[in-house]
Amino acid sequence: MLNIRGYQLDVDVARELRSYDWSKPRWTGTKFLACSPFRADRIPSFVVWLNYGTWTDSGADDEDWKSGNFVKLLAFLRNESYEETEDYLLSEYCISYSNAEHLQLNIDLTQTQVSTDLLNNDILKRYAYRHPYLEKQRGIEEKWQQGFRVGYCKKSHAVTFPWFDYRGDLVNIKFRSVIDKRFWYYSGGQPVKNHIYGLNFVIKTRKNRVYIVESEIDAITLWQAGLAAVALGGANLTRQQRNLLLQSPVEELIIATDNDLAGQRIADSIVRQLSGYLDIKKINLPEQVKDVNELDKDKLLRITTHTHAVEFPPFI
Repeated sequence: MLNIRGYQLDVDVARELRSYDWSKPRWTGTKFLACSPFRADRIPSFVVWLNYGTWTDSGADDEDWKSGNFVKLLAFLRNESYEETEDYLLSEYCISYSNAEHLQLNIDLTQTQVSTDLLNNDILKRYAYRHPYLEKQRGIEEKWQQGFRVGYCKKSHAVTFPWFDYRGDLVNIKFRSVIDKRFWYYSGGQPVKNHIYGLNFVIKTRKNRVYIVESEIDAITLWQAGLAAVALGGANLTRQQRNLLLQSPVEELIIATDNDLAGQRIADSIVRQLSGYLDIKKINLPEQVKDVNELDKDKLLRITTHTHAVEFPPFI
């Protein structure tokens, strides 16, 4: 049982873990072992206790990431904030008659506490630095980093990706470590599930044919190749994001999510919610390619020109 905001939830930890791709996974009666999801790891050193969802990463250098609870792990896997993952677990597992009324009350209270304040653009001055990671390792050119106001936090050794709402106002900042795979968000920022990365540029340029991906880096990669793109920054298309897309100039939406289990789930959520409203298409990445950022420009353009229609999902 997991304690989430005072509620005892019978979370199926194993089911949640099986929703993601792991390197060298091994299951025992009470434990799950694999290579660490937070860093480069060749020998499995990451353990999750299935009864409680707690985990340890014996090879981690950062004390904050040597161990933790299941919400912290799942937030990383779902690419969202800690609070957003708590919301997910409550909606997924707190459904019995005995607590249904309390769940509704809890969700309503949570929504009223969500920050709707805009961040001051002057905050970005703190991160007005550049790290070679994006250009040298991910192929993102300097002019595109400037265009998306990408920065670098010297203190935490992390690239910063500002999130703007559809009007172009600053609502949050994502920090992505250049040392390993960890990420986090600016304290006090709005939940990114209420926004779409890059949508302000789509609206400004009146693009009606747009690619949709998971990460900020993938979105910038596509813009750099001359293709308009947006990123969800989370594990699924939320209701708020759906409404934003329907109110935008987008008419044709091309799914280009990651080539893994999580990417397929996100693609399915897009199809379920937007088929019949937008012209939904999809690209197929080569089997050995994880995401669009792994392709050079020529291969990316070849693949993105071969889109195929997505069938409207059957009613159940």
